[in-house]
Amino acid sequence: MQPDLIFATQSGAFVLLPSPLADIMRRFTVGDEARTEAGGILIGSHRGDHMEITDCTTPLRRDVRKPYLFDRKDRGHHVAAIAAWTKSLGRKSFLGEWHTHPEDYPTPSGIDRATWEGIVAKSADTRVFVIVGRNDIWAGMSATGTVVRMSPVK
Repeated sequence: MQPDLIFATQSGAFVLLPSPLADIMRRFTVGDEARTEAGGILIGSHRGDHMEITDCTTPLRRDVRKPYLFDRKDRGHHVAAIAAWTKSLGRKSFLGEWHTHPEDYPTPSGIDRATWEGIVAKSADTRVFVIVGRNDIWAGMSATGTVVRMSPVK
């Protein structure tokens, strides 16, 4: 197992993506799963300025998966976020979303950025966005209405 991933924000806060969750996401970048994009939501908690991702959903039956598109359509993602919030007495909630790209070193597409801007516009809460490629993970967070890349902490 690889070590946990930690990303630093421009403001000096950190976002923790535990290795087991990153491994779940990476599973969709190999073999038959890699033929179409995959994704889900990120669930976790705010710890002051920091964020800890504790859970994620994976593609569900009603989601749209194509070679260069993932569209989260299944209501099960929303249900998972509400269940996490309820079970944790409000300590865990929707933090953002993740998806795969069929490339070694992923970068956000125009569609990705437009989708994220829509999510960011609906809430003042900070959101995290992750793209998993074959060899690397791109991570960004919302800042002043736009999504900026976070730096991995080595």
